[in-house]
Amino acid sequence: MNDDALRPRLGPIGPTSIPPYLCRQEQRALVSFCITCKDRLIHLRQTLPRNLAWHQDDAEVEFVIVNYNSGDELQQWVQDECAAELASGRIVHYFNPEPTAFHASHAKNQAFRLARGSILCNLDADNFTGPGFAAYVREQLQALDFLSGGVIEGDRIVATNVRGVEGRNVVPRELFWALGGFDEQFSSWGYEDSNLSERMMALGLKGRLIEERYLSCIDHGDELRTRHFSNKVTGRNTGRAFGSCRDNYEIWLQKKAGGSVVCAPDRFGCGTVYRNFASEPLVLGLRP
Repeated sequence: MNDDALRPRLGPIGPTSIPPYLCRQEQRALVSFCITCKDRLIHLRQTLPRNLAWHQDDAEVEFVIVNYNSGDELQQWVQDECAAELASGRIVHYFNPEPTAFHASHAKNQAFRLARGSILCNLDADNFTGPGFAAYVREQLQALDFLSGGVIEGDRIVATNVRGVEGRNVVPRELFWALGGFDEQFSSWGYEDSNLSERMMALGLKGRLIEERYLSCIDHGDELRTRHFSNKVTGRNTGRAFGSCRDNYEIWLQKKAGGSVVCAPDRFGCGTVYRNFASEPLVLGLRP
């Protein structure tokens, strides 16, 4: 199996060639909350039940979980605690057995590729949506191109007062594919989420900060963030002054100076996953 049926067919993107967004044409767009996990069951078992409950009356919502070879009991917990949601399609679990380390951009790209919604939202495992968040993003994307969990200042995304929510990216499906997804050249922790928004701003697209009532998370230290990264110094909340955030930011500055704003749209999120504990693999290959 492959994911060809999920792939929008798009032309080039630029400030004057924004692809048409299906979410603006649908009466009630499907919102896909995309969650990536590697040893984060400690958080997901707290956030997922509440996020599900807050959207129990909204039929056009799905939760896509990419289990990035998690070493905890994530797979068994999802099977045991989410059986009804798995059966209904409300939750879809994909297992990637290959990674030993965590590559945030690649994991997120897989989740976004596997999602069915015309609106895609990255939802970190430690994040709470708040009630009615899906309805809010549908309304906002009628006029905007994206939403961010970080504050927009000029051409940059900066931390909000609620630390740990800057990774909340919301984007129409067509636009995400045209951008080539999250930048997989970033191998260290951090900045891939803010970079997605900054690339959209560099293309002249319009976004805004998500309202604070929808932004909350479980507070925790950097030891969890960097557990599966070799560089343990993040430089988080320093304005990218040092650490892994600075390393990834430097990659972006070089690309931006060379006019390389869009990543390769045919090769992000590649790999093999297994849907809902099936034995048959789903191959995420190069886009033809």
